[in-house]
This record gives sequence, C-alpha cells and structure tokens, in this order.
Amino acid sequence: MADTDRKFSWRQGDALPDEAAKALNLQHPENPGATVVVVISHDCDLTAVAEKEPESEIIVGRRIDKLGGDSYGKTARRLHIEYQTAEGPVALELMATCKRPIGKPVLFETDPRRDMWLDGRGAVILQRWLAARYHRAAFPEAFEDRLRAAHISGKRILLKKLENILAVGGDHIRGLLFDLDDGKDVERDSPEDLYQLGIMVLYDSLRDEPTAAAAATKAAEELEKLFDAAFHSHDTGWQNICLKYCDPISDSAITVAEREMLKQWRLEHMSVQDDPPQPMITD
Repeated sequence: MADTDRKFSWRQGDALPDEAAKALNLQHPENPGATVVVVISHDCDLTAVAEKEPESEIIVGRRIDKLGGDSYGKTARRLHIEYQTAEGPVALELMATCKRPIGKPVLFETDPRRDMWLDGRGAVILQRWLAARYHRAAFPEAFEDRLRAAHISGKRILLKKLENILAVGGDHIRGLLFDLDDGKDVERDSPEDLYQLGIMVLYDSLRDEPTAAAAATKAAEELEKLFDAAFHSHDTGWQNICLKYCDPISDSAITVAEREMLKQWRLEHMSVQDDPPQPMITD
C-alpha cells in the first residue's frame, strides 16, 4: 500500500502493530510485554500534508486486567478504556505523561492493527479525555483546601476515601458532578462560612443499567456518610462544607441545562493554581 493510502487508513485511537512498536522502541516502561501504542492525533491532523503537520502524537499505553476508577475520563492524567477484539473487550491504561511525537513518514510505513479497535463510544471517551487536560473545572482554592484538610478519625483521608468509593464502581460510574454554591466562585474564610455542595453520581445507562444504578446508589450513600463524618457534628452542625444532597443519576436522564450548570470533580483534585495556565476550550 502506498504511503498516501496509508495516511488515510489511520484514525484517532488506532493502535500500532506490536512489531512496529518494538521496532520503534516504543515500550511501556513498567510492563513492556503489555505495551499498546495508541495514536491520539485528530483525524484531520493525520491526513494533513506533512509539510504543515510533520508529526503525529501517540501514547505508549499498556493492557490492564480490568477498568478501574479512571474509566470514562474521570482523571485527566490517566484513562482506563476498553478496546474491542474478536475475543471480547480488552482494558487499556493510557497516561497523559506518556505522550510522544512520531514522524508521519515513520507512522505511515505501517498500517493500524485490525485485531484491536475502538468502537464509536470508546472514540468519544478518548476524545473527551484528551480535551479534559485543557478543560478541567476549577474550584475555589478555599473549597479544595477544606477537602484536603478534612479530618476523619484524626486523619486527613477524605480524598483517599472519596477515590476508593469511585474505584469500587469504576466501570459503571461516569463521574461526580458538583453543584457548588449555585455556580458562584467564592473564596470563603471561616468554618462557619459554609460552602453549599450538591453531588450527582452520574452512571452509565448503556452498560448493565440495573447494576450501574445500584453501584451509583451505593456510592451516593457512602459519600453522604463520608461528608457527614468529615464536616458535620452533633455539637456544631455543618462546618466548612455542607452537603445538601448526593443523588445517583443516569446519563440518559440528566438534561443539557443541568450538565452545563454542574462541574465535574476529577480524581486528581487539582485547581488552576496547581498547574500553569492552560488554554481552555469552550464547548
């Protein structure tokens, strides 16, 4: 096949054949035998002439046993995603820090592997995860500080417990949507100056919905207990953060208006002050 034909055969999300990855010394640093190299450049960039777009971008990923808490792009730095094969789904882990450039002439010397592919839904998840690096919701520093500093039984373990709750329902829960102070960005001062928080536990309606709904309901109940233990006492009531509600909701039930009003809480728990300013997308 001519190189001009090969460039039109590559699509975002395609994987390199194992032989090509080995020949290019593209091996996962922790688990070389499980390496899967994924092309992440947009389709338009892949087909653009090399004089204008001389390089494409890849991620050196790896196969994992199953999806975990990083599915559905809940973490901007790491993605667990399912690829399809003739034998059934295969779970991969992609790290944003493992991105590398690859020259188009080198890439177009081979064809994408055909024994492993993304379905349409997987392609959308990959696209959203790639965009999320530059489109993360930012929360007030005081709010994040209160989450980090929260004590449960004398230990600062709220964030770890929150992460564990999501990990249990990882392949069913798409994310946590925060309704914080009705969208107002306020830096609050005293413990009595409460952040008013509502949480929606968004679950996948297309993949075993009864099980997903049960997982989201359990996660919501655990989150209510967690926030009560961290921020509420019989003597003082709510301090720092008041959890108004925590409800499971199907991704097929949430409205566009609701989704636009809410901010997704990602597992890295970062705000814009933790990273250098990055360009933002608006869609």
